Amino acid sequence: MPNVSFEYFPPRTEAARGALKKTVEVLSQFQPVFQSVTYGAGGSNRDGSLETIKAIREKGDAAGHLTYTGSSLEEIEAFANELWVAGIRSLVALRGDDRENTPDDAPFENTAAFIKRLVSIHPFEIAVACYPETHPKAASRADDIANLRAKQDAGATLAISQFFFDNSEFYAFVEEARDAGVTIPIVPGILPIYNFKRVCKMAQACGAEIPDEVHRAFAEANVCGSSELEIASELLKGQVHDLACAGYESIHIYTLNRAELAVDAAQAFFEAQKWRAVA
Repeated sequence: MPNVSFEYFPPRTEAARGALKKTVEVLSQFQPVFQSVTYGAGGSNRDGSLETIKAIREKGDAAGHLTYTGSSLEEIEAFANELWVAGIRSLVALRGDDRENTPDDAPFENTAAFIKRLVSIHPFEIAVACYPETHPKAASRADDIANLRAKQDAGATLAISQFFFDNSEFYAFVEEARDAGVTIPIVPGILPIYNFKRVCKMAQACGAEIPDEVHRAFAEANVCGSSELEIASELLKGQVHDLACAGYESIHIYTLNRAELAVDAAQAFFEAQKWRAVA
């Protein structure tokens, strides 16, 4: 059965909280399997994350992100316990981004060790990140996939990919991961493009390639009379349609706390699944 999940970040203002509430209400129509909330390095968004997770849980299953970079073992365990008491049974476990003045003495050697600790605290379902175009700090693609296998062996039950724009890269990655013994579900992560220049910077930072045809589409936006939002929608719908036709029954959408393009992606994905079922 096809399904979708959504990701949000904690809002920083009252107006942003109101906007996120409306986004969650709109996207709840798709009955997401879960909706996750990010958590900043060093616990920078801890209170906002917990508040947002609790609010989202009123609309369905919620998952909390938890990182260990810049946090102490005591802080991590305290937040994990807070989430469990709040009824959260799923986590997205991540290393987290380095921040300025981040201490070198991380409480865990790697994410696999982090996962082992989390599942020893409570029997959480653990989702982890994976990187179709290889993590920028990985020594090689093979090492990156070996790291994913280690996270699986430590107790991870789901992998969510970094965003990508070339589906062929994702398909090749999944095939190599399966060959390396990764058996947990690998869900493609989808990023709507609301601001192309900003997405280009994000892609550069995380090692994701933006295909030439995507660059051309946005370069020609004014020439063809289409808005960037219209172009982003068409590209997004094409991407998720292809994923559905390739047999993927789940997608994870990085919403950026906005509903417009997430709605387009979810609708296109479900419609493609219906088409595939009768084809």
